[in-house]
Amino acid sequence: MAEQSGLRIGTFAGAPVFVEPTFLFLAAYVLGSSLLRGGVDALPEALVFVGVLFAAVLIHEFGHAGMAAALNVPSKRIVVTFFGGYVQFAHQPKKAWHEIAVSAAGPGANLATWALIAAMLPLLVDASAPTPETFSVLNALSTLAFISLLLGIFNLLPGFPLDGGHILRAALTYTMSRTNARIVTAVTGLLIAGALVIFALWAQMWWTLLIAGLLGLTAWAELRAARYAAQRGGDSDETSNA
Repeated sequence: MAEQSGLRIGTFAGAPVFVEPTFLFLAAYVLGSSLLRGGVDALPEALVFVGVLFAAVLIHEFGHAGMAAALNVPSKRIVVTFFGGYVQFAHQPKKAWHEIAVSAAGPGANLATWALIAAMLPLLVDASAPTPETFSVLNALSTLAFISLLLGIFNLLPGFPLDGGHILRAALTYTMSRTNARIVTAVTGLLIAGALVIFALWAQMWWTLLIAGLLGLTAWAELRAARYAAQRGGDSDETSNA
């Protein structure tokens, strides 16, 4: 296997953590957009946003890796990329409820972050002196809470390749074959991507349009793979319901 490209920034749950060079494109997009809209004065806030987004993605992936480690599913690497991040596992969870738990842990970590900051922020506001430095810290925490909430809710949508799609797929294997469960969640993923495309065009949110396109392509590839597996009469990637 080729060596992982990117910058290694540490280790979590026994797995190395990498930042791919493509993440720099995301940072450049955010900084460039801010510069065009607000000039140089907007750059500090944009830098904070990039840092907060990076933290939210790491928290999400750490949630997956941490739950997997608790269920004896080792992680090979944790990677932050242009479109978010992913965890590569040494092997997939063998039981459906393990897959559900690991998939739910990422959004769960984001939602827990949001809930914790939402509970603490009023206390911090009351206890902090009204200085520019404290205002910047509180604003960064507020932004982290908001992004964490969005990541948590969005990733729970029940369509492949989102975490909610993995949760639904594993849950459906209790009532149907895994191949059919893959088909259902892939179709749901296509519907979600289509709705996101319409929203992005209506709101003129081009970054969202790009994400919707990626989701749609990934769901379409999964649908084709699942149909091929169905034609061959099975799916080698079965998940045990025991």
